[in-house]
Amino acid sequence: MDFQQASEFALSLARERHERDVDVLVGRNQSLSIKVLGGKVEKVDQSTSQGLGLRVLREGRTGIAYTERMDPEAIERAFLAAGENADLNDRTEVEMVERVPTVPDPETLELYNPALDDLTLDDLAQFGLAAEEAALAGDPRVKAVPALVVKRSRGIYQVASSHGLQYGQEENSVGAYCSVMLEENGVRKSGGHQWSAREWAPEKGEWLGREAARKGAALMGARPISGGALPVVLDEETAPALLGMYFSGLSAESVQKGLSRFKDKVGQPVAGESIQLLDDPHRKGAPGSRFLDAEGTPTAPLPILENGVLRNLFYHVESARREGRQSTGHAGRGYNGGIGTRSHSLVMNPGEYDLDALCALTERCLLITELEGGAGCNPVSGDISIGVQGFLVENGRRTQPVDSVTIAGNFFDLLQNIQALGDRYQPNLSNRFIPAMLVEGFVLSG
Repeated sequence: MDFQQASEFALSLARERHERDVDVLVGRNQSLSIKVLGGKVEKVDQSTSQGLGLRVLREGRTGIAYTERMDPEAIERAFLAAGENADLNDRTEVEMVERVPTVPDPETLELYNPALDDLTLDDLAQFGLAAEEAALAGDPRVKAVPALVVKRSRGIYQVASSHGLQYGQEENSVGAYCSVMLEENGVRKSGGHQWSAREWAPEKGEWLGREAARKGAALMGARPISGGALPVVLDEETAPALLGMYFSGLSAESVQKGLSRFKDKVGQPVAGESIQLLDDPHRKGAPGSRFLDAEGTPTAPLPILENGVLRNLFYHVESARREGRQSTGHAGRGYNGGIGTRSHSLVMNPGEYDLDALCALTERCLLITELEGGAGCNPVSGDISIGVQGFLVENGRRTQPVDSVTIAGNFFDLLQNIQALGDRYQPNLSNRFIPAMLVEGFVLSG
């Protein structure tokens, strides 16, 4: 069965068995990737995963089941299992969303480029070989390119319900990652760079290799600096990565479970007065864009922070009904799981400074260009303790590459202590549009 036939068959079972509240999500993810090593394609990976997930509601009880086989027998077994699971569960504040009469065409979100599906193994290989060659030539200290992967991927999902809901969209992308190992006087250093887009650009292969070599070379000779309080600049890649570890706290579900310090903070200032944060589900080309969420609720831009004041949290149907509210359209779901909360595209207002100008705003600061792990970062308490690499900047000049340094602080203090923002977002595909930022209040230890 194709997706449409599978969905229709599942809903026909609901009609036959007089199940009023049933929805079906069908999804497929495909990828083709190559790994280049030593001037040749070392490995090719091609993968496909697909399945059909069923959700049955009976008097507020939710049952979920799924199958990865698209045939009538397997779908019927999953349907029966979902009903049985519903009977075993406790009642919750859940109801099925009614069909939305008019939904914009998801193609207008510009998430899918048919030309990317035509990329061949040879196209990806030539890109990767060019990147490896450029990386090795980028600096005489580059001794190896241990990781170079080029990948194209495509995903599609459709959701339908016994209430007449019918919605689906697909997206695809192409990307690559290159890491290099440099050595000088017995000292080794690694560097890496990535690229992702919805437009094929074969010339980016050489650029990717050069950038990986350049970033690794810039950190050669890196060493710790003395500990203590020091202003920090998070560049346009590390700022969204670090803040993204804590945005789960904006989920109403997390607040209701006591897993967020944003409890009772709506209407209160939680960030500096200059900070605006919007969740935008209709941003063209952004991975989180969609017109309906996984429950069929229409999405709309939602202000999260206005002049530093927390205005809204993310709700799906169940978390909203607990508070007598309406869903904000933030339900997420895969075919093999239940309903959770997801953001769409978090967009923070940019500032007026490029990265160098941002660093020059203070006499001395640490510019952070790499984060190392995140095990010490706690999204519930907001605690931050993470290893970083970057550059000591004094009077606007990068005077020393830095590594083996840990920064410590708290996410909620970070929001209050943002002093200035950069003027651009990182260029790769992302659903976090967070500019570089100058932040005070971190403590460094070497």
